[in-house]
Amino acid sequence: MVSAEWQKLIDEKRASLDSVIPQEWRVPGNVLAKVSNEATISGLTLLKESNLLNAREQELTEKYDATALLDLLATKQVSSVEVVTAFCKRAAIAQQLINPLAEMFFDDAIEQAKERDGYLACEGKVKGPFHGLPISIKDMINIKGQFANLGYVSYLKKPRASENSVIIDILLDGGAVLYCKTTVPQALFVMEGYSTVCGTTRNAHNLSHTPGGSSSGEGALVGFRGSVLGVGSDIGGSVRAPALCNGVYGFRPSSDRLPYSKQQQFFPPGWPSITCTLGPLAVSARDLTLFFKHVLLAEPWKVDSTSHAIHWRELPPVKTLKIGVWRDDPAFSVYPPVSRILSSAVEKLRKAGHEIVELEAPSIVEAVITSFKSFSLDNNATIFKYLEEGGEDLSPALSVIAQALKGPAATLEDVWAVNASKESYREEWARVWRSHNIDVLLCPGSRNTSVPHGMYGNPVWTVIWNLLDFPAAVIPYLKADKTLDKPVDGFDPEAVHGSPGSVQVVGWRFQDEEVLRATEIIARDLHSQEGKSSVMPRI
Repeated sequence: MVSAEWQKLIDEKRASLDSVIPQEWRVPGNVLAKVSNEATISGLTLLKESNLLNAREQELTEKYDATALLDLLATKQVSSVEVVTAFCKRAAIAQQLINPLAEMFFDDAIEQAKERDGYLACEGKVKGPFHGLPISIKDMINIKGQFANLGYVSYLKKPRASENSVIIDILLDGGAVLYCKTTVPQALFVMEGYSTVCGTTRNAHNLSHTPGGSSSGEGALVGFRGSVLGVGSDIGGSVRAPALCNGVYGFRPSSDRLPYSKQQQFFPPGWPSITCTLGPLAVSARDLTLFFKHVLLAEPWKVDSTSHAIHWRELPPVKTLKIGVWRDDPAFSVYPPVSRILSSAVEKLRKAGHEIVELEAPSIVEAVITSFKSFSLDNNATIFKYLEEGGEDLSPALSVIAQALKGPAATLEDVWAVNASKESYREEWARVWRSHNIDVLLCPGSRNTSVPHGMYGNPVWTVIWNLLDFPAAVIPYLKADKTLDKPVDGFDPEAVHGSPGSVQVVGWRFQDEEVLRATEIIARDLHSQEGKSSVMPRI
């Protein structure tokens, strides 16, 4: 329990957020009565029951991906005001049903949209590659004039941001419209959706399930289609876990290709551990490419010294891929739906003409141990100090890993040992890559699909690629099914029935373009017989 002083600030923050929602966008009381963290109903079902979206708003928010919307905007088939208003409204409904938003600035967004429409009318051309498109933003990224509390109670006393993060300037210069910031979990180091400030963010498809973390609100909002394209960050799976939990696409690029500067601080300066990187969440594979490509074409290294001066590489098209498959690891064995879904994906890709290579991979145990040693190198345990300043108790999920994150005081030799272990493990993977000459690796993104709140556990199948700094993407595919997935120790098929399934695509360091190309190809072939396009999935 926090003190009365802090609780007052929390209450004021939540009331301030609620006051932004117009009365005509309010979910009816009979629908709100069904909302709880234990309810197994889908947020999308409650959206339909609320009957707040008209046919045009449903079309704009459900039918198109970002690429398609940008084409409509550029050709004046739809106005930015119309698109932005539809997504603001749907995001406001999402806030009432699944609680994904940390900040809402809908009025400012609609004014931005008017400016974009005026620019197109006067100049006869779009302002940039993101012209008129509403994009949602993870809370840790600074937007001038908005708060960034990161779910920390102690951060509620911080002032509004005085400047934009570099990524925000690039998006705005490219014509994007920003309309909300999304929630993160306590301390950003767990794959759950709870913070003392914002409460619990719920899964778009099952309110009783976690949305994943730490880009919790981004995953939930995109899964709800309250956003068509969002910006998250990933240090251990923080883009990919929310993507797989909510049935959307997510991409973790190699570190420092996308600009990271001027964010709300939560790492101590000089952080020697695994590097966090920004990454998109989207409703299609091609939208991941769209985002990454156009941010790089803005040459971010010219305004952000942390960003590598590596230009976007346009790759030639290919028809087939050589895909390595890593199905499981005995130390962190995947559960039946994940195994079944990966097997289905492999067979479908083989039938599509891709060369499949079954791999014997290095043990994941070394990667997990090294990752946690890396995270514990902060002798001051800074993230826990922020919690103490606000009088916060640790959430159950954070309590489980708190000791590992704090750890004993690290020495310079410990830093060297972590780096040496990482280099040794990367060389083990290099031998696998070289011996089979694969284009990309296909593997699980998690041991399970989305799970009930508090049950995600350690992100072993994603953090490994953060440690090695390999680009990786999540592709939604199939669902958990209690009639096909039999119970085993630690797995209850009833609890996850109907949860989105997924596969993870991984590439070698700095081969981001190759991973994005493969992601589009694999997504196309996995969804080719489902009666739908991989670029405009049904919800």
